[in-house]
Amino acid sequence: MKKTSLLTLALALIAATCLAGGETTLKIGEEKLLVEVAVTPGEQAQGLMNRDFLPAERGMLFVFPRPKKASFWMRNTSLPLDLAFLDSEGFILEIHPLVPFEETPVDSKSEKVAYAIETNRDWFASRGLKPGLKVQGLPR
Repeated sequence: MKKTSLLTLALALIAATCLAGGETTLKIGEEKLLVEVAVTPGEQAQGLMNRDFLPAERGMLFVFPRPKKASFWMRNTSLPLDLAFLDSEGFILEIHPLVPFEETPVDSKSEKVAYAIETNRDWFASRGLKPGLKVQGLPR
């Protein structure tokens, strides 16, 4: 196999790993957030359930196959979280607080949700991050 073919294969494997259960760093304004990437239905259903702790600069990124109206709940999730819905360009559309163990769904107002970010409660507000800001580093 040629070197260029091996390099192409290696880069494809790295990209696939980043999209399937891997991690990536997002940048919002001047802030950085290391996120676990949830792509598959199983990863997304599990989310941050059954965890006792989430480090301050960490979160989870949900990547949807196509834009939609999104819905989240907090079954088996004891951590107080914030949820940001993003469009396909990476702009924050909405930010919602999530209540531990609350099973009433939190629905997006928009039908253009391509990504969602969960992080510790008040992570966005404490850094002055609001809807309208663009998130950089999102997988495509």
